[in-house]
Amino acid sequence: MKRLALALMMLAACSQKTAQSDPKFDAEWASLSQGGAEPMFVEGGPHGAGLMGEVRRAVDPATDMNRAPSSFQGPLPDVEVARVIRTNLGGVKGCYALEEQKGTVSSGKAIVSIEIDPSGAVSTVQVVAPAFANSGLPSCMSARAKSWTFPKFTAGPKKVSYPFVFVGS
Repeated sequence: MKRLALALMMLAACSQKTAQSDPKFDAEWASLSQGGAEPMFVEGGPHGAGLMGEVRRAVDPATDMNRAPSSFQGPLPDVEVARVIRTNLGGVKGCYALEEQKGTVSSGKAIVSIEIDPSGAVSTVQVVAPAFANSGLPSCMSARAKSWTFPKFTAGPKKVSYPFVFVGS
């Protein structure tokens, strides 16, 4: 329950209108939220112990059942897309930490839209992040996302957009 309350407080804080607010971005963010996409939270600070530092996340025990298949017949499942993004979240955190050290970013939101080929490779990436327009965060995130590898699938390509919430220290 504490995790939900913290997440709602952070979303509310990031939802406040700023000088860098973009109505098109806000509409896409609302659409993703209504569609059930749970944002990935990226927290800044030297040790990652800011607002969410005390939140404990449940982890599934490692079993063969948790291992992702190397390919899928048909479309790539959304749960697999989220799993790969979570697996690669460290790279996004690295981008944010680098920009935070430079002093070019604070808290904000971003939407990463990718197109995944049936081979599992990312063919196109677009990062929309009005709050970070004057930083290198969008280009760094784009470069990271371009290197992500998804399981192969037979019905594609697959286009997805994923929300990120960045919380500065």
